[in-house]
Amino acid sequence: MNFSSKQEVLDHISKFESLYDYVRIVDPVKRTVIGDEADLPVHCFDFWDKGKTCENCTTHRALSSKTTHFKMEFKKGIVYLITSCPVKINDETYVMEMLKDITDTGIIQTSGEADYEELEKTIEKLNKKVIMDELTDVFNRRYINERLPADLYHAASGKTSLSLILLDLDKFKQLNDSYSHVAGDAILKEVGNILKYNVRKGTDWVARYGGDEFLICLPGADEEAAAGIAEDIRQEIEHMEIRFGKDKLKTTASIGVYTMKAEMLSMEEIIRRTDMKMYQAKSRGRNAVVTV
Repeated sequence: MNFSSKQEVLDHISKFESLYDYVRIVDPVKRTVIGDEADLPVHCFDFWDKGKTCENCTTHRALSSKTTHFKMEFKKGIVYLITSCPVKINDETYVMEMLKDITDTGIIQTSGEADYEELEKTIEKLNKKVIMDELTDVFNRRYINERLPADLYHAASGKTSLSLILLDLDKFKQLNDSYSHVAGDAILKEVGNILKYNVRKGTDWVARYGGDEFLICLPGADEEAAAGIAEDIRQEIEHMEIRFGKDKLKTTASIGVYTMKAEMLSMEEIIRRTDMKMYQAKSRGRNAVVTV
């Protein structure tokens, strides 16, 4: 659907107001609400009182896939079903979010406070499963696609730096071929643990980019800070040992670091630039960090 104004969208949706508790239009990159309902906060995620962007963001997923997506969220004893649908306003794509309280509709069966606590945990697990890499317990490629554009926008609009780290395990295929994928999986899991340990909780995030490549996003980190984190990671991976039968398996990592400084780069461009740094590390003999 293509509308000429925000009000036209809201007028259209008002015909179905008995079906939903809240309807709002969201800019999926800025994560801001542009509807005119006065009781809604400025940022879409503020509604959930979490103080940060939702990890399982169906808003950006609806934008990128151009289809409708659904999820459940829990807030103060209320279970909401969220329907996220892309809409065009003057040829610009936004996402219309429709929130429905389904707590007492019979869809959700509860019998007390304990049930609500268990339900909240279940919903959280379901939402995490969508954006987590099952093997390494870091975020997956879908999360990168949904989270990185928003982080880039907020860094550029706030004129702050943002650093990206991309690492590839050296000669990982040889380890897989020599010791099996079971051994390779054990290495990937341990690398995931190392990466999570070396970043700031609640600010930075780690994702498996694909295969034996990992991406780390460091909002607010300058070149020096990012280079220090990358070097700590390189050393820990170099000294890592994985016992596999009678053998001790070892590997190293080639790491590229790129820092965006108060500019606006697309997700594709900043990853491309970081990827180039990573390949420079490989060309210099591997087991290295390249920042410039």
